[in-house]
Amino acid sequence: MNLKEKLNSDFREAFKGKDEIKLPVLKMLQAEIRNSEIAKRTNLAKAGENDLEKKSRLNDDEVLKVISSEIKKRKKAIELYERGGRADIASKEKKEIEILSAYLPNL
Repeated sequence: MNLKEKLNSDFREAFKGKDEIKLPVLKMLQAEIRNSEIAKRTNLAKAGENDLEKKSRLNDDEVLKVISSEIKKRKKAIELYERGGRADIASKEKKEIEILSAYLPNL
């Protein structure tokens, strides 16, 4: 099972279990992955490639880059929320980082 399939499986589980924390995070992550695939497909089309659907699918390394990017966004948001005195929203962002970090390889 590749990483994208695992994310889809976990999304279905969160949806069935009505997990109010994990579900929106995984939904957002799936949307970002789709956006990256569309961008990749566009670049391939401009380069004159064929079989765009298959070639534009993200591999595990590319999915990990998307996840890392989302974690970076949240870290920046935490910094801004804490500076603004919004610890409640910062803690929500920290929980989202924990969920996303579960999909990163343990180094």
